[in-house]
Amino acid sequence: MPPKPRKPRTFTHAHRQRLERAAEHYLDKCYRTSSAVRTSEFAMDLGLNPSYLSWMAMRTLGKPLRDYLREKQLLYAAWLLQTLPPEITIGEIATRSGFGTTRTLYRCFQAAYGTSPGAFRELKN
Repeated sequence: MPPKPRKPRTFTHAHRQRLERAAEHYLDKCYRTSSAVRTSEFAMDLGLNPSYLSWMAMRTLGKPLRDYLREKQLLYAAWLLQTLPPEITIGEIATRSGFGTTRTLYRCFQAAYGTSPGAFRELKN
């Protein structure tokens, strides 16, 4: 007897909430340790294959995992730019928000907000 075809996996709202919560915990860890955010490291923390986690995130969140994490990082970086004193450098904010390098923060921030982190800081203060 041939095996039954598998039904495609469907993800519920509860799955989405669990993934979002896990992402928040992972990002908090990266922010506390000032380490760069990596989807492969996130998958390892969850004990999942990176390809499976990326597939699951796309089905659950409706966007690539990398994009989801990057959006959260950018929101955090923007908040830091608005709340920390100007003596804290953009490089320090890049590190604190898990971008790893100042260059990466600049590139991503410019693409998302249409301005540099320094100019954003000036506008908001």
